[in-house]
Amino acid sequence: MSIETIEKDFMDKVSGKIKLSAEGKERFRVLTPFQFEDGDQLVIVLKRVGDRWILSDEAHTYMHLTYEIDEKRLHKGTRQKIILNALSMFDVEDHNGELIVDVSDGRYGDALYDFVQALLKITDVSYLSKEQV
Repeated sequence: MSIETIEKDFMDKVSGKIKLSAEGKERFRVLTPFQFEDGDQLVIVLKRVGDRWILSDEAHTYMHLTYEIDEKRLHKGTRQKIILNALSMFDVEDHNGELIVDVSDGRYGDALYDFVQALLKITDVSYLSKEQV
C-alpha cells in the first residue's frame, strides 16, 4: 500500500486533518489534531518493524504524564486500572513504556483510530490529580 493511500485511509477513518511526514526509511510521523490537556500534540509514529507495520508513541505518552504525576503512581491503584483497561480495550501493547499497536490486514485507519482512542483514554489519569471544585 502506498503512503498516499495510507494517509487517505487515516483521513477517511480518523480525521481529515491528519498528515504523514517522512522521517527516514519506512518511518513516518503521524500528525493529528489530537492533544494532551496542556495543548501538546500526541506523538504517533508509523514505522516498519521487521515484516510488519506498527503505530508507536515511542514512550511519549507516559513521559508526558510524568511531568505532573510521579511515575510510580501511574502503575498503581485507579490509574493502573484506567491504563490497563485502555490497553486491553484497544489491543495496544505496552513494551517497557512504549505503547504500540500492530497494523493488521492493511487496516491502517482502523489501527490509528484505536491507537488514538487508547492514548486519549490513558491521558484521563491526569484528571485523578486535579482538585475537585
